[in-house]
Amino acid sequence: MIPKGLVVGLLTIVVLAGALIAPSVNAAPPAHTQWRYLIYLVADNNLDVNTGQQHVSVVEDDFEELMSVGSTEDVVCYVFVDRWYGPANLFKVMKGEMVEMTDFDLNGVEANMGDPATLRSYVEYTFKATPADRTVLMFWNHGSPNIIAWDDNGPSEGVPDALTHHEVLQALDGYRVDVMGADECLVGQIEVAYEYAVGGLDCDYLLASETYTGWRGYPYDQTLGRLVADPSMSARECAIMFIEEVESLLSQPPHMGEAINDHAAIDLAMVKELAASLQDLTELLVKDMGLYFNAVSKARGAAAYSYGANAIDVLDLRDFVVSVSKTLASSKEIKAACAAVLEDFDNTVIALQVLKSLEGSVHGLGVRFAMHQADVPAYYYEYAMPTEFWLDFLGAYWAAAGNM
Repeated sequence: MIPKGLVVGLLTIVVLAGALIAPSVNAAPPAHTQWRYLIYLVADNNLDVNTGQQHVSVVEDDFEELMSVGSTEDVVCYVFVDRWYGPANLFKVMKGEMVEMTDFDLNGVEANMGDPATLRSYVEYTFKATPADRTVLMFWNHGSPNIIAWDDNGPSEGVPDALTHHEVLQALDGYRVDVMGADECLVGQIEVAYEYAVGGLDCDYLLASETYTGWRGYPYDQTLGRLVADPSMSARECAIMFIEEVESLLSQPPHMGEAINDHAAIDLAMVKELAASLQDLTELLVKDMGLYFNAVSKARGAAAYSYGANAIDVLDLRDFVVSVSKTLASSKEIKAACAAVLEDFDNTVIALQVLKSLEGSVHGLGVRFAMHQADVPAYYYEYAMPTEFWLDFLGAYWAAAGNM
């Protein structure tokens, strides 16, 4: 007969041994890859063209760039593309070839790239197919302060659909994206960045253009190549790298003529602090808008820039605050509030590319400043920063101007 104490001891050893070899039901698969590089390429519109001085196919040119580098064990690149002619396809980019992912449900289907369910399906598939430590997600398309992807053949042929920033938040819920980029125009507004920062997006850095991007966009060979060469780079280093590479590209012939370009890397954590200091400033101005009206009007004019930004009532946020500070320098309280905004702004925009024609007038984040309440689009009232304080500021300005 085995003594009772010995039985207990043997059982303990068996249980412990079992715990050591038993697989964890909830354990995540090991991350064999350091970076997952995803591109959501929406060309089912007027971007699927031949253009530029070399009259090259924009989409094919980016494909060639990606294939010149290809995926490695440390960096795996996927492109989900919907073109004007034909269905959507998901490719894994390898050196010299684009490997079609035929087991993806939307591969070979006329996908609606303006549907958040489409984006989510792409993310779900790639996250499962390639576990990775970090992720960069690039949107390739037309952009705006409300839209990040336009599909001219959305639900059906000839019926357009658009993916809004709010739908991106919906699609990416529960997924970590370290760097998210918009290879497109006009996404770089503080209202958009703040929406992502407070809306639940698990992301550190946003790449966006305050004004416009030319047909060339980001250099995908150089950005993928830099990641492949240094897969240990942090998310912050990755975000800055993208801006460095697009600056390098646009400083060389024949792209130097694309004078309307700017690109910025935005720290989404710092956007919250920037918005808070901006709110402090606007509350001071609202208290006596009748007294400060002329200074605010002057600042609005000083912060405006060309190339159509005025058509959508967008101005450069930093220039606006600088002008307020200079005009109202006699008010120590307002001058201090402006200084706080500028300090937070410079900590928020961590990298900036601006061609010479826009130097000094574009700093990486814009803000909407409509002259009349009637000029504010309906979607704007659904954004956090406007409803928290910016619309109160604009309302006081409109009232002082008699533009309600």
